[in-house]
Amino acid sequence: VVNFSVAGGGGGTPTGYYSHVNTSSASQLRCSLHETIKGHTVYPYSGGTTNPWSILEIADEDPNNSGRILDAYRNRSFVKVTDRAGSGSGLKYNREHSWPNSLGFGTATGNKGLPNAPYTDTHMLYLTDSAYNADRGNKPYANCSLSGGCGERVTEANGGYGGGSGAYPGNSNWFKTPDGNAGSFEVWGHRKGDMARAVMYMAIRYEGGNDANTGQGEPDLELTDDRSKIVITSSSPAYMGLLSTLLQWHQADPPDAAEKARNEVIYSFQGNRNPFIDHPEWATSSLFTSAKPANCQLIP
Repeated sequence: VVNFSVAGGGGGTPTGYYSHVNTSSASQLRCSLHETIKGHTVYPYSGGTTNPWSILEIADEDPNNSGRILDAYRNRSFVKVTDRAGSGSGLKYNREHSWPNSLGFGTATGNKGLPNAPYTDTHMLYLTDSAYNADRGNKPYANCSLSGGCGERVTEANGGYGGGSGAYPGNSNWFKTPDGNAGSFEVWGHRKGDMARAVMYMAIRYEGGNDANTGQGEPDLELTDDRSKIVITSSSPAYMGLLSTLLQWHQADPPDAAEKARNEVIYSFQGNRNPFIDHPEWATSSLFTSAKPANCQLIP
């Protein structure tokens, strides 16, 4: 494992990593991307010397202080380890599943894989303020507005972003209850694309079938605009969204240097990459709605 900090940056896409990707059609692109990023190295959710806590505390490090992390929702700088959830009173951070685990891999066995993937996949896990994480719950990512009855969750000013409140959307997160498919959670502007690409990654990484290393069944995760499909389940296919919103966020907030560096950190541990950070042009509606081809034709 290469253990470098976000502040130190990363080296960019390794030569040949995407050499087998077939861009001839949406379905071939989808299946060849899956073949490229599947079978990553998995870590236990807790315990051991390496787990999502330790990986994310490198990946989400505060660029202005190596002893702290910068959370994705509140944009607050927290002290590493000391401010983890469960470590006492006051504001804390925990691990946010951008794709809620209740939507496709919520059981302790079966489709989580071994040991507990996709539950522990750090490409889609982000460190976030615990209270804001609770506000998100398992709501779809969707746009809100004051006229839609949404509540505001402000950001703090850190790293040149965030701060302020008031007029929608500002630099705030917005959410509408209840939990589940009738609710919505709108991420603040500077992190919209990050969350969209994390969720898009999940839809391509997990296509059903068996894990390449462990042989255990994996869920088939799909993106949709149909809220009625976004339900608590451990069966497949399982859905998240909203697809059109995620594509909009992806375009509005393209990958920046910090997100690219984060991709490098996670690649150094898991051995796979988020292709939509490396190749934003691959994220299209036709990709995520494409059917599995009869034969997946990898570029030799």
